[in-house]
Order: sequence, then C-alpha cells, then structure tokens
Amino acid sequence: MIDFQSGYILRPVNPLFIYFSLLGALLLNLLPIGNYGWIPDWLIICIVFWNIHQHRFVGVIIAFTLGLLMDVHNSDLLGLHAFSYSLVAYLAISWHRRIIALNVFTQALHLLPIFLLVSLFPVLTHWILSGEIYWWALTGSVQAVIEALLWPLATRILLAPQRRPIDVDHNRPI
Repeated sequence: MIDFQSGYILRPVNPLFIYFSLLGALLLNLLPIGNYGWIPDWLIICIVFWNIHQHRFVGVIIAFTLGLLMDVHNSDLLGLHAFSYSLVAYLAISWHRRIIALNVFTQALHLLPIFLLVSLFPVLTHWILSGEIYWWALTGSVQAVIEALLWPLATRILLAPQRRPIDVDHNRPI
C-alpha cells in the first residue's frame, strides 16, 4: 500500500496491531468519564480508519459485534450502536477508494457526515420510538466535529508501524 501524501510505500499491516487498536479504542470508550458531548467515540474513529485502510481485516461483522458491546455497556436499545456502526463500516468500505486518495485534512471533511451519522443516529431513533427529542443529545454534532478534527492524529498514530523501515540503509532511497 502507498501513502499518497508522502509517496512512501507502507509495510504490510500486522493483523494483531489492528485488533489491538480496536481493543484499545473499545477500552477507551468503556472508561467511566461520563456521557459528555465533547468526548469522542474512539471506537468509531478506529473502525472507520481500518475500514478505509484495511477493509479485508475489519468489516461490517466486526463493527456490528463491537456495536453490540457498546449497546450492552451503555444499557441502550440492543442493536442501536450495532446498526449505526455496521452502517458506517459499510459506508467507509464503499468510499475507501475515494477517501484514500485525498490528503488527511480533506479526508476529515469527507468523513464528517459519517461521524455525524453515527453520533446523531441514537438521538433520531429515540425520537422516533418515544416521540420525545432530547435536545441535549444533539451535542453529538460537536462530538462528530471533534472526531473529524482527531482524524489526522489517528491517521498518524495508526499508520506509524507501517512506516517503519525494515532495515535501515542510508544509501538506499526507499
């Protein structure tokens, strides 16, 4: 795989690193910080990243399973996060060729609607099912903007192991 921003040929990704990063993002989501609008959904950032860059290892089924775990953790409607995570995984896989060719900041702008979808989907579902809208829950749009702003940092961190040279040779340009 080629990093289009730098032209650097990336090393193959280790599947253990992918699953370890997903586990780390899940554990960050499980921290008892509170349900504030400014705390990003770390798991969706990681799911979208790996669905764009390595969609053969992380797919809709893994996103659905992680969404079920988040539903159980939040004591929310069973399948609410699971459906939104799997829908976002599907969109990320279908847009991956389009997004991968852009620079990182333009990628963040293109991924903002995906992050908005996953943060506002529970609010819309509760509104449809109960007839009441929780206006404070619309701060999920702030959460989506923060997730889009964190996208360049997430790209830098999650692609770092692939940018390492196998053996350092100062006379070789690649």
